[in-house]
Amino acid sequence: MKVLLVTFEFPPRRGGMENYYYNLLRHQADFEGVVLTMPQPQAESFDRRQNFKIIRRPLLSSVFWPRWIKLSWLIARTVKREKIDRLWVGDVLPVGAAVWLLKKFYKIRYFVSTHGLDIMLPQKSLSKEKLMLKVLAGAEFITANSQFTKKELLNLQLPADKIAVIYPGAAVLDRPMDNSEKIFALKNKLSLSGKTVLLTVGRLVKRKGQDKVIEAMLFLLKQRPDLVYLIVGDGPEKPYFQSLIDNFKLNDRVKIVANVSNEDLPYYYQLADLFVLTARNIDGDVEGFGLVYLEAAQFGLPAVAGRIKPDSWPIPRVRRISAGRF
Repeated sequence: MKVLLVTFEFPPRRGGMENYYYNLLRHQADFEGVVLTMPQPQAESFDRRQNFKIIRRPLLSSVFWPRWIKLSWLIARTVKREKIDRLWVGDVLPVGAAVWLLKKFYKIRYFVSTHGLDIMLPQKSLSKEKLMLKVLAGAEFITANSQFTKKELLNLQLPADKIAVIYPGAAVLDRPMDNSEKIFALKNKLSLSGKTVLLTVGRLVKRKGQDKVIEAMLFLLKQRPDLVYLIVGDGPEKPYFQSLIDNFKLNDRVKIVANVSNEDLPYYYQLADLFVLTARNIDGDVEGFGLVYLEAAQFGLPAVAGRIKPDSWPIPRVRRISAGRF
């Protein structure tokens, strides 16, 4: 069977959804995978190293509206050329809308992967919510990346037997052996020697909660003067987070490190003492599944998580001994 994954979220761009799809494709053996996604810098060398075909095209129209109309045509052409048996919708909207429209003219089956934010944001708009529900109703089945996301799907009155939870997996085999010299050099470079290191790994957006930890450092340092907060990641809110650091005069205690490679990331986990990701719900912008909690657990790091809803956490249910808050 040949399956076409259509998504805007795919490496070499880094992110949770990107890693989720990439790892599912490269480790599965049940079907032949093909990916239709967006062009990206350094994509050519990345694509050559993969054991599946990647087709990169601008997916949205700059002329027609709705912009995803072009995507329906691209998918139809790819299905024909690659002899695709089933479509894998990686983004409920707009990819799902393009596939749903296509299904009206071609008898092709599709399934949808969901992640939390992608099914909560459309509910802010009546028209987008209706379109999303049509996409989900027409799917052969739906995958959710967590129990939290599954609950949100059930709240939309979708049948439980149509939903399968497929958790993200941490890249255990990609973990390097302990390299004391590398870690020692990294600590010296970042002035972390003799410090207790709090670590957050993630995109710099408000829902991840780095800003709240920065604010908390003002109080934590009074009790633990040896603390340093290390933020690994990049994103649109970097100027905002840096302004907080500057305003609170925490430049020597809070450090943002962007553009950390996958090869070097494990060393940051190994030099830290506590992992912190105080994710929160900001108008439907939520953390569906915190893969970085699993990554931290690989290196024996205890984790502090934020509660999204009274009964919902983004942290996997490995074992929760206690919970606290700043």
